Amino acid sequence: MSSEELKLLDEMCDNYDYQASYDMIQSLSDQTSCEVKWRLARSLFFLSKQTDNSAEKEALVRQAFDHVSAALALDGDSFGANKYYGAILAEKSTLDGVTERIKQLENVQAYFQRAARLEPTSDPGIWHMLGQFNYKISEVGWVTRKLINSVAANPPVSSYAEALDCFTKAEAIRPGFYALNWLYLGKCYLALKQPTEAKPWIERAAAAEVRCEDDRLCLQEANELLKKL
Repeated sequence: MSSEELKLLDEMCDNYDYQASYDMIQSLSDQTSCEVKWRLARSLFFLSKQTDNSAEKEALVRQAFDHVSAALALDGDSFGANKYYGAILAEKSTLDGVTERIKQLENVQAYFQRAARLEPTSDPGIWHMLGQFNYKISEVGWVTRKLINSVAANPPVSSYAEALDCFTKAEAIRPGFYALNWLYLGKCYLALKQPTEAKPWIERAAAAEVRCEDDRLCLQEANELLKKL
């Protein structure tokens, strides 16, 4: 597959046209390379987020996991394969139950971190993913933390400051690339008890154009937070 075709697939996903990306890959005569396989997994992963049918969602996630696992087996140093293996593993382990989800937290974090090391300055998405992971680990209560510590071999730890650093890096790479990044910047500042710094980011998130389901949910949460500031 040519670099121009790979670029076109990436542009389709940047424009939220995941079905077109999937269809284009399906039309290819050779779908065996790592670069094609992780992009196929990416399309399936995002298509799974667009359906409300739970059975269809699960089938798409599991298909995506099979393809991204194959991509990683072909090239363990592939940025895209590591990035989406982490993302899809998180989704798949959630489908497999609470215990499996907790067991896989360390692996999800490790693949995100490896992807960030492979491409530290060119892709804002991986820093956002790692930021969300750090934020969610930081906000768990003591009961959940106790459960995680009892199940996970090496339970991950993080902080709101680490999450903020990730979201800040994402924004520096490509300002305004994702409304949710604005929202999480605001949420991190709120968690760090810095409401003055939080408000401008949350206001941006509340005024963002709705282009996908993530944007709609972002808008809703941002407006709810603004009422409390």
